[in-house]
Amino acid sequence: MYLEQHKIAPETLINKTDDTLTLEFTVTEECDFFDGHFPEIHLLPAVAQIDLMMHFAKKYFGDKGFAISTKRTKFGAPIFPGYTVRLNVKYNSERNAYTYKLTTSDESKVFSSGTFALGE
Repeated sequence: MYLEQHKIAPETLINKTDDTLTLEFTVTEECDFFDGHFPEIHLLPAVAQIDLMMHFAKKYFGDKGFAISTKRTKFGAPIFPGYTVRLNVKYNSERNAYTYKLTTSDESKVFSSGTFALGE
């Protein structure tokens, strides 16, 4: 439902362990995250990148809570319509936190990365 609502192509699961996740998905040109954000140049907003990471982390790791703080969050390159991105997420159960990275499929370019502490 979430991916259909935002017109994100279904993800391809590459690897999943108890505490790591790697998958790829395509942000289609029709994705509603592009609506109204920089009308003359469409790029995926930072909040949408975080929302996508949290969506997939919750889907594959279960509900661990909401993001309550962030550390070292960086946005290094824009994600444009039609891009296929790779998402790597690591769950740290001791700290109840996700560390993530959104990259190109070959991981040569980092779009964004960061760590989110989770809480109720």
